[in-house]
Amino acid sequence: MITTITFNASIDRLYRVSEINIGEVQRVIESNATAGGKGINVTKVCKILGEDPMAIGFLGGFNGAFIKNELDKKEIKNRFTKIDSETRNCLNIIENNKVSTEFLEKGPVVEASDLERFEEDLNAVIKDTKVLTASGSFCQNMPVEYYEKIGNICRKNGVKFVLDTSGNALKAALKSKPYLIKPNTDEIKQLLDVNVESREEIIEAGKKLLDLGAENVCISLGKNGMIYLDGKNVYDVKIPKVEAVNTVGSGDSTIAGFSVGILRGYSLEETIKLANACGISNALNVDTGFVKLEEVEKYKNLVEVTKIA
Repeated sequence: MITTITFNASIDRLYRVSEINIGEVQRVIESNATAGGKGINVTKVCKILGEDPMAIGFLGGFNGAFIKNELDKKEIKNRFTKIDSETRNCLNIIENNKVSTEFLEKGPVVEASDLERFEEDLNAVIKDTKVLTASGSFCQNMPVEYYEKIGNICRKNGVKFVLDTSGNALKAALKSKPYLIKPNTDEIKQLLDVNVESREEIIEAGKKLLDLGAENVCISLGKNGMIYLDGKNVYDVKIPKVEAVNTVGSGDSTIAGFSVGILRGYSLEETIKLANACGISNALNVDTGFVKLEEVEKYKNLVEVTKIA
């Protein structure tokens, strides 16, 4: 089973407008509200791909109840730890020229007792888990080393830990030797304080992340594909050009593809192609954390994976 962690869940509200005119009333052409948060996006895509994932993390208040109801309607298993603080909203405004502007609220405040109850919920599902993903930022008041603690729990239980986070949370988590991390170039610059413009510089940065503890490193290059390092080889990944509709959630969909490929025992090349095809399909659709199986199958065959000597 794949278990996904979303500490900082949200209601993702998408507004379509002709254009944003500062200081004026904005007329919304179309709106949509979905259960969101990076880990929840991962969960939704895993479900579409045919798996039966378990979603855990924190939910609170009216927004939390909305998210749980949305997951229940999709028949997604969930065991969220209930907290007193309200789960956040995240707003994405897309103009006709496809420029996207996001407004992300801070996460809720969690207490030490909330973390204790979460760990009880995690321990209840870890025995049935083969792959555990953790995505996104922490709620307020959480210790920066918390992903490291989760990584150590995974290692103790023989679970492959797939982590998608950044900054000090990622730096601390590397000590737990996560199975896979997925930083982008901006996050690498912040983490390692190095220049990463050329592919050669990106590869060297990836090797440093391996040295710091990661077993596998996927460096996202957006529309330019990715660089993947597994400790033995380096893979250059090229993806086809597409007309993106909404790129929010594409990274999460990529994580879902990786997780499903790992769970099913696919070859590394097959897993990389599935992951990228999921990211592409998400970008072609309005909904966040959504892929179409026919698009995934189509684009899997168009992703190029080249081993670099």
